[in-house]
Amino acid sequence: MRNKITRKKIKHFLLIALASAPLSLLADPFCSIKTSPALSTHNLAELAIARDLGWLPCDENRCGGFYLEPPFIHAPELANSDQVQVTADQMLFAQHGTSIGQGHVTITRFGQQIISNRAYLARDPVTGKLTTIDMIQDVTLREPNSLVIAKTGHFDLRTKGESLHDILYRTAIYVDSNQQKSIVYTNEQLQHTRKIVQLSAWGKADDFKQAESHVYEFQNASYSTCPPVTNTWRVKASHIILDKNTGRGTARNARVYVQGIPIFYTPYLNFPIDSRRQTGFLTPTMGTSSKAGITIRTPFYWNTAPNYDSTITPVYLSKRGLELSELFRYLTPTSQGTLNVSALPSDKAFSNLQQAYQEQYGSSTDPFTQAELNRLVNASDTRKSLYWVNTTRFNEHWATNVDYNYVSDDYYLSDLNNNFDVVTTNQLLQQAQVTRQDEHWIVTARAQGYQTLHPVDQSVIQNQYTRLPQVIIEGDYPNNPGNLDYFIMNDDTHFDVTNTPGSTIIAPNGNRLHLQPGISLPFNRPWFYITPRVQFAMTRYELSHITTNASTGPTRTLPIVDIASGLFFDRNLTLFGTAYRQTLEPQVYYTYIPYKNQNEIPVFDTTVNTLTYDELFIYNRFSGLDRIGDANQISYGLTTRFIDDNSGAEKMRAGLGQILYFRDRKVTLCSPTSVINSMVPCNGNPPPIDPMNTFNKSPLSGVLTYNLNPAWSLAANSIWDVQSNQFTNQSIALHYQPEVRKIVNLGYGYVFNGDPQLGDLPGSGQSNLSQTDFSFAWPLARDWSTVGRWTQNWNHHHFQNLLYGLQYDSCCWAVRFVTGRAFANLSPTNTYKYNTQFFIQFALKGLGNYGNSDPTQLLSTSVSGYQNNFGKDY
Repeated sequence: MRNKITRKKIKHFLLIALASAPLSLLADPFCSIKTSPALSTHNLAELAIARDLGWLPCDENRCGGFYLEPPFIHAPELANSDQVQVTADQMLFAQHGTSIGQGHVTITRFGQQIISNRAYLARDPVTGKLTTIDMIQDVTLREPNSLVIAKTGHFDLRTKGESLHDILYRTAIYVDSNQQKSIVYTNEQLQHTRKIVQLSAWGKADDFKQAESHVYEFQNASYSTCPPVTNTWRVKASHIILDKNTGRGTARNARVYVQGIPIFYTPYLNFPIDSRRQTGFLTPTMGTSSKAGITIRTPFYWNTAPNYDSTITPVYLSKRGLELSELFRYLTPTSQGTLNVSALPSDKAFSNLQQAYQEQYGSSTDPFTQAELNRLVNASDTRKSLYWVNTTRFNEHWATNVDYNYVSDDYYLSDLNNNFDVVTTNQLLQQAQVTRQDEHWIVTARAQGYQTLHPVDQSVIQNQYTRLPQVIIEGDYPNNPGNLDYFIMNDDTHFDVTNTPGSTIIAPNGNRLHLQPGISLPFNRPWFYITPRVQFAMTRYELSHITTNASTGPTRTLPIVDIASGLFFDRNLTLFGTAYRQTLEPQVYYTYIPYKNQNEIPVFDTTVNTLTYDELFIYNRFSGLDRIGDANQISYGLTTRFIDDNSGAEKMRAGLGQILYFRDRKVTLCSPTSVINSMVPCNGNPPPIDPMNTFNKSPLSGVLTYNLNPAWSLAANSIWDVQSNQFTNQSIALHYQPEVRKIVNLGYGYVFNGDPQLGDLPGSGQSNLSQTDFSFAWPLARDWSTVGRWTQNWNHHHFQNLLYGLQYDSCCWAVRFVTGRAFANLSPTNTYKYNTQFFIQFALKGLGNYGNSDPTQLLSTSVSGYQNNFGKDY
């Protein structure tokens, strides 16, 4: 082999000289912010390591610098071939023996580049092919985003294995969290000096071995993702493996050091080096609470298949015992869902609660308290829960979904809250449905119920009706001759309810069959629309458990006539230098429904709709089908919008509307007997008169949304009572978010008579709801940020939510503290009860998160617009 002096070799000499230059000389071409030359805070050893690893100080990021990757001398196309290229200043060539290279020996093979001052190249005596290479004196091994510096190295070209001794290494992790392999760089990319901005690990080791591509094995090694000029944290272990093919790292006999002080030891440590799923133990969490005592969770993640996984979590609760939970997630071509099952046998604290509450409430004469106490005394001390959500779509026509929640007792959620999907505070939804849909028809079959919890230390919670079964058939045939649209809605439901514990009144149940066909004649133009519509609502009930003077089969037939109409005007205008298109959209909606006495009909699923701007333009003031309100009225409203001509975004929308009544309204929510939801009983008597139903005008209803700019937005709704000349309902929400990490939310809500409690003075306004909601997430400095929420009920002088937290998130580690209290419920004596939570969480980036729990979900639901970035690599 001839020794050639080429342009590539000259370039190589320049790179060697560049690597020897002071750090401050390297920063300027790649750092957009001028770097301070003062490095006196670091010792010479740290500076030497930083220089060898290619670390460049720069103030443009939170790490205070980055790694610089010099170009490869040879192209990367050799990565998948057996070719080996060797260059050297001097070469003593042997055809069948050992060749010796001297002075900047560079070997390129398998996508790697190896450089040393001296190398011995051994050949097979029969074939003459190179078999092994031994390199000594300042060995450097390079791959894209990886660097190993050693004193000596041995490379086996037959097995593609290699080993190095007395090493310093650096390798990028989380290179591409969406791929299973490292990024493949092109030749053009590798021929230029590059910044490495991904999170990188570095350390020292006695020995390094690479038996297969992208798998790095170290003996007596250290590991850290902090900059090499800091000593924030590192792991020292007898054996470390970084497997980029699987995305995991392992360490044996690992000691975790913080600022050089050992704080933790484990014989085995498994940690992620990218975001791929991998079977193994997840980071354990530890904490303490007044109800559970010391809590230790050790989740085990089982990556069963690409579309299935399972997390099995044993939980030690010092005051309760050992809980076991299983979270199973699945995804198939037709289905996706989550199943969560938990069990806690022989709960010691629950047994104590049973005894304590029996002593506290045993002498009570209240029937509800006694019934709820009996439920508690008879409950098993084995606590269980089940949560299952499933969505299946078989084809374009058939689909099913399940949302089922169950707990073993009334106190499970307050003692062992596992973030159930709770419809109300003490109502757990249990529902399954099947849907069949085609061009004209939608058929839905549903079974729906609620598990109602009845804690003895809370106010009475009424049981809810079940729908078992419910079948809804909806048909729509538009664009028929004469431009007529035909439609129909059919609903057949069986309602049943169990008695609320302590109640002696048996609520009515039975079947409801509702048919509602209709026809409409839409007439649409770009500037005008009018749609007259006629419907017939026909309802029949088959009832039991009703009063003796009420019918067991009441019926109701009502015509419904309504006409929706509107105009559309627009114009172009310029405001503050921006071109807009302003619209003006008046709406008029007429409704006629004759009065029908519905006092004999029970109230299964019906409530009064809250008046909003959009509710002005629907025909029924009740939700559900048990009441259809009589009406002879006109709703009118005016909406204006400002639309940005360039982006098409809606800058502002404002609407104001009202209903003009031509007669008093007679239909109310009274029921044949006292039933759930505290409905007023009729018992054959005329319904009580609501003064609101005698007014000839409804309150004014307004809506406003205003996007001042991408950072500022405002949303408001209000209802003004024209009779009393006061607001009866209003809400306003202001959102400010100039950047992802900067968020301020300010809201206010008021509802007349919206928060009644025992002891409120009539007419004093104490029953009104007046509440403010303030939340924020804001950086204090580059690495420091804070978060908080305060929701205050001003009428009853107590806070609803109080949350605050502080976070420090630096280059290679992060910590956050979050604590808060949230209003849970009122006791029977109107005592406010709160849930208190405290979170502390550490993240050693590239090693994992540690703490008593993860507050991410709490923060996301508490602060609108919050995005979690805790522990993310820079």
